[in-house]
Order: sequence, then structure tokens, then C-alpha cells
Amino acid sequence: METIHSYKSFNEKKSIEELKYNMLQYKTRLEEVIIENNFYKNLLKASIYKSNTINLFENLEQFKRNLTNIETAVSELVLEINAHSHSITNKIECDDLFCDNFFIKIQDDLEEKIYQFFLKSTAFKRQMLQYLESVLKKNN
Repeated sequence: METIHSYKSFNEKKSIEELKYNMLQYKTRLEEVIIENNFYKNLLKASIYKSNTINLFENLEQFKRNLTNIETAVSELVLEINAHSHSITNKIECDDLFCDNFFIKIQDDLEEKIYQFFLKSTAFKRQMLQYLESVLKKNN
């Protein structure tokens, strides 16, 4: 039975420091994705694949495009995280329930967006790595 992936928020009772810390953790993970993608791009350029593989060049180029799209998404998410982290600081100045709910809603929406990004990018990378493993030259 396959697990259903869905986002669940636990932000209602968190302090400002916890919210900012969570955003910092997401930012760090997203920055690691860029490093990982650079490795994959170099891997895709390497001459380590079986020469007679059907559509090899096309598949490798599609993977490169997907990695570029992931990098664009990461850049956009990091900008959103930076903006939100800055706005969380302003939460200190508001003292009512409406204001708290506003910041928590933004936090939840951004976390869900990041969560969905990681689900999609992980599925893509799994598919890419399975394909690459199947077309690697074997040294026997």
C-alpha cells in the first residue's frame, strides 16, 4: 500500500524563532539542491553511457532542462523564504490574533509549496537516476 503524501501544518503554537528557524532549514535544503543539480549536470555531460542507446541524447537533454527548471524553482523559493523570513520579524510588532493568523497562513502556504517542490523534484531525480543506471557503460 502506497503512502499518501500530504502537507500538515504544525505552526500555530510555534514562536517567531521557530518559524524563522524552519525557514532557514528549508533555505539550506534548497541550496543543497543547487549543489546536487550541478553534480547531475556534470554527470549528464560525461561520456559514460552505452553508445547505442535509443534516444540517449534526447533523454539526457530533457533531464538537463528539468534540472534547469528545478534550479529556477529553487531560486524563486529562496526569494520567497527570504521575504517571508524578513516579514516574520515584523510579526513581533503585531499583537492581535488576526495578525498571528496572517503570518501563520503565509508560513503554511510557503511550507506546503516547498513540500510539493521536494516531492516533485525527488520523483524526478529518482526517475533520472534509474534511467542513468540503465544506460551506464558497465566495466566487467
